[in-house]
Amino acid sequence: MEKEEKALIKNKKLSKEAWLFISIVIGIVVLDQALKIWVQNIGELAVIPGILKFKLNENTSAAYGIGSNSTLTYVATNIVILGVIFKFITTQNAFVDTKLKVFLSFILAGGISNVIERVIRGYVTEFMDFGEVINFPVFNLADIFIIIGFVAMAAIFASFTVKEWRSKKVEKSLKDNDK
Repeated sequence: MEKEEKALIKNKKLSKEAWLFISIVIGIVVLDQALKIWVQNIGELAVIPGILKFKLNENTSAAYGIGSNSTLTYVATNIVILGVIFKFITTQNAFVDTKLKVFLSFILAGGISNVIERVIRGYVTEFMDFGEVINFPVFNLADIFIIIGFVAMAAIFASFTVKEWRSKKVEKSLKDNDK
């Protein structure tokens, strides 16, 4: 019986990889929340004069100002999306490589941080403004990690698709040559 209990306890322990992803998520959330609090206290700061400034913006709508300004709708939608990502990471663990899990962790962390803000404040604090250089929406660190995660995932999926396409093309060519 003692051997079975040890095996059960061992199986319930988190792997080093799981701790890495948990650390990534917690680290990004803490850093993003700390920056948002800091910016709320300073209001505005020219980080790179004429290029980038930290300017407090309270975003009550969805990404890029889209939406109906319904906090409950945004929180519910984000929780569903974050739940799907979390479920995917945990149930498909054996089939997903580390790079993809890292980028999914970026998306998860950014989403969690923004949901925390919506629940606590009713809006998301946006503060990075390139307004003088390019006409681009004001955003925050969580948004950066979400975008990095999605772009990297798209690149990974595109790379995989191209490899699969080339592999099938080579297979077909070999079959054609055998005839």
